[in-house]
Amino acid sequence: MRVIVVGAGLAGLAIANGLKKNNIPYAIVDRETAPRDRNWAITLGWALPLFQKLLPEDLYNALNKCQPDTTLDARVAGEKGILVRDGMTGQQKNVSRFPAIRRLNIQKAKRHLSTGIDVKYGKRLVDITIGHGEDDSLVTAHFDDGTSETGTMIIGADGGASRVRRWLLGDLAQQEALPCDFMNFSFTLPADVAVQLDKEMNPTVDVGAHPSNMYFGIFLLDKPEMDKPETWIFYILATWRLDDKNERAPGRRLDELRCRMDGWFDLYKTVVENVPDDVDIKPDQLRIWKTKPWDNHQGRITLAGDAAHSMTFHRGQGGNLAIKDADEFVNSMVAVQRGEKLIQDAVDAYDKGALLRSEEVEISRQASMAFLDYENFDKNPVFKMGISPAMKF
Repeated sequence: MRVIVVGAGLAGLAIANGLKKNNIPYAIVDRETAPRDRNWAITLGWALPLFQKLLPEDLYNALNKCQPDTTLDARVAGEKGILVRDGMTGQQKNVSRFPAIRRLNIQKAKRHLSTGIDVKYGKRLVDITIGHGEDDSLVTAHFDDGTSETGTMIIGADGGASRVRRWLLGDLAQQEALPCDFMNFSFTLPADVAVQLDKEMNPTVDVGAHPSNMYFGIFLLDKPEMDKPETWIFYILATWRLDDKNERAPGRRLDELRCRMDGWFDLYKTVVENVPDDVDIKPDQLRIWKTKPWDNHQGRITLAGDAAHSMTFHRGQGGNLAIKDADEFVNSMVAVQRGEKLIQDAVDAYDKGALLRSEEVEISRQASMAFLDYENFDKNPVFKMGISPAMKF
């Protein structure tokens, strides 16, 4: 058996580590040749025990190195929880707590999880073929540099715009853009503002909803030099409905955001006022993919993570479900390796679970839109479910 993992993000690297830990042959490839110019953090809560199963002990025990603040204890982060404020007053509307929470800087995490893993970079998938020579049981991934990888099966963990999913489903693999404007950008602040923000903001997640039907969140991304707050990196996520009637500011995106902060409470407003004028805010969209069943070609091709169920971030489930997928997939491959299951039966069972887990796509969509409906905000799934999984595992 040899597994080809397409995509070296969170799901792909978790799978590769789990396969390696269980002595299952694999190859892992990624289309990137250099780190992306965009960074963000993910929230892991209920999936942490599964992550521990997948990773070597030394990697798991050093996960704090991937945190925006490497000194933040996971239990303290869990107690602080996910803070949702009233954007006008700054008052707490809801806190979702968990026994342990880790926020992971995704670029740090990818470097950390690649330790001991031979990722082949610069491999953009262009085709998949079934069968190799006279062996119909094999499958081959072909890349735009003319190379290929052949194995027993391929798992696409290549993100929301998955090329493996596109090969499996054609036009049905297309993502849906939600009717929202979306900003996602990082920046530094003057030292005194950074220190004040660090004291006042929730160290895990700090977000708000405003009567103007807008969502805003401020997050820590990294502290490159702990004793130099002017180097600390923060980032903002902001969304509002595209069909709103608010007057839009002409020119740069930062000008528009500053105009929209009228009426927000002081902490958030002060942050936006102090964002450097030359910050680069790229056009962006909130995209989802409502999972559709795929033909796994007799257990030879499947999907994981965002490739299997692309969702919005407002309930913090994407990273947790990527780890759940990785754990379930590795378990299925271990069963095949031990002779307990045929590969088609194992992958069929995995696919069924991935399809069931995809109910979170719609739940997270509802949470995203609820942040933009202030009058009915208390019906938000975040209030009802916190950051617990929709399914009982």
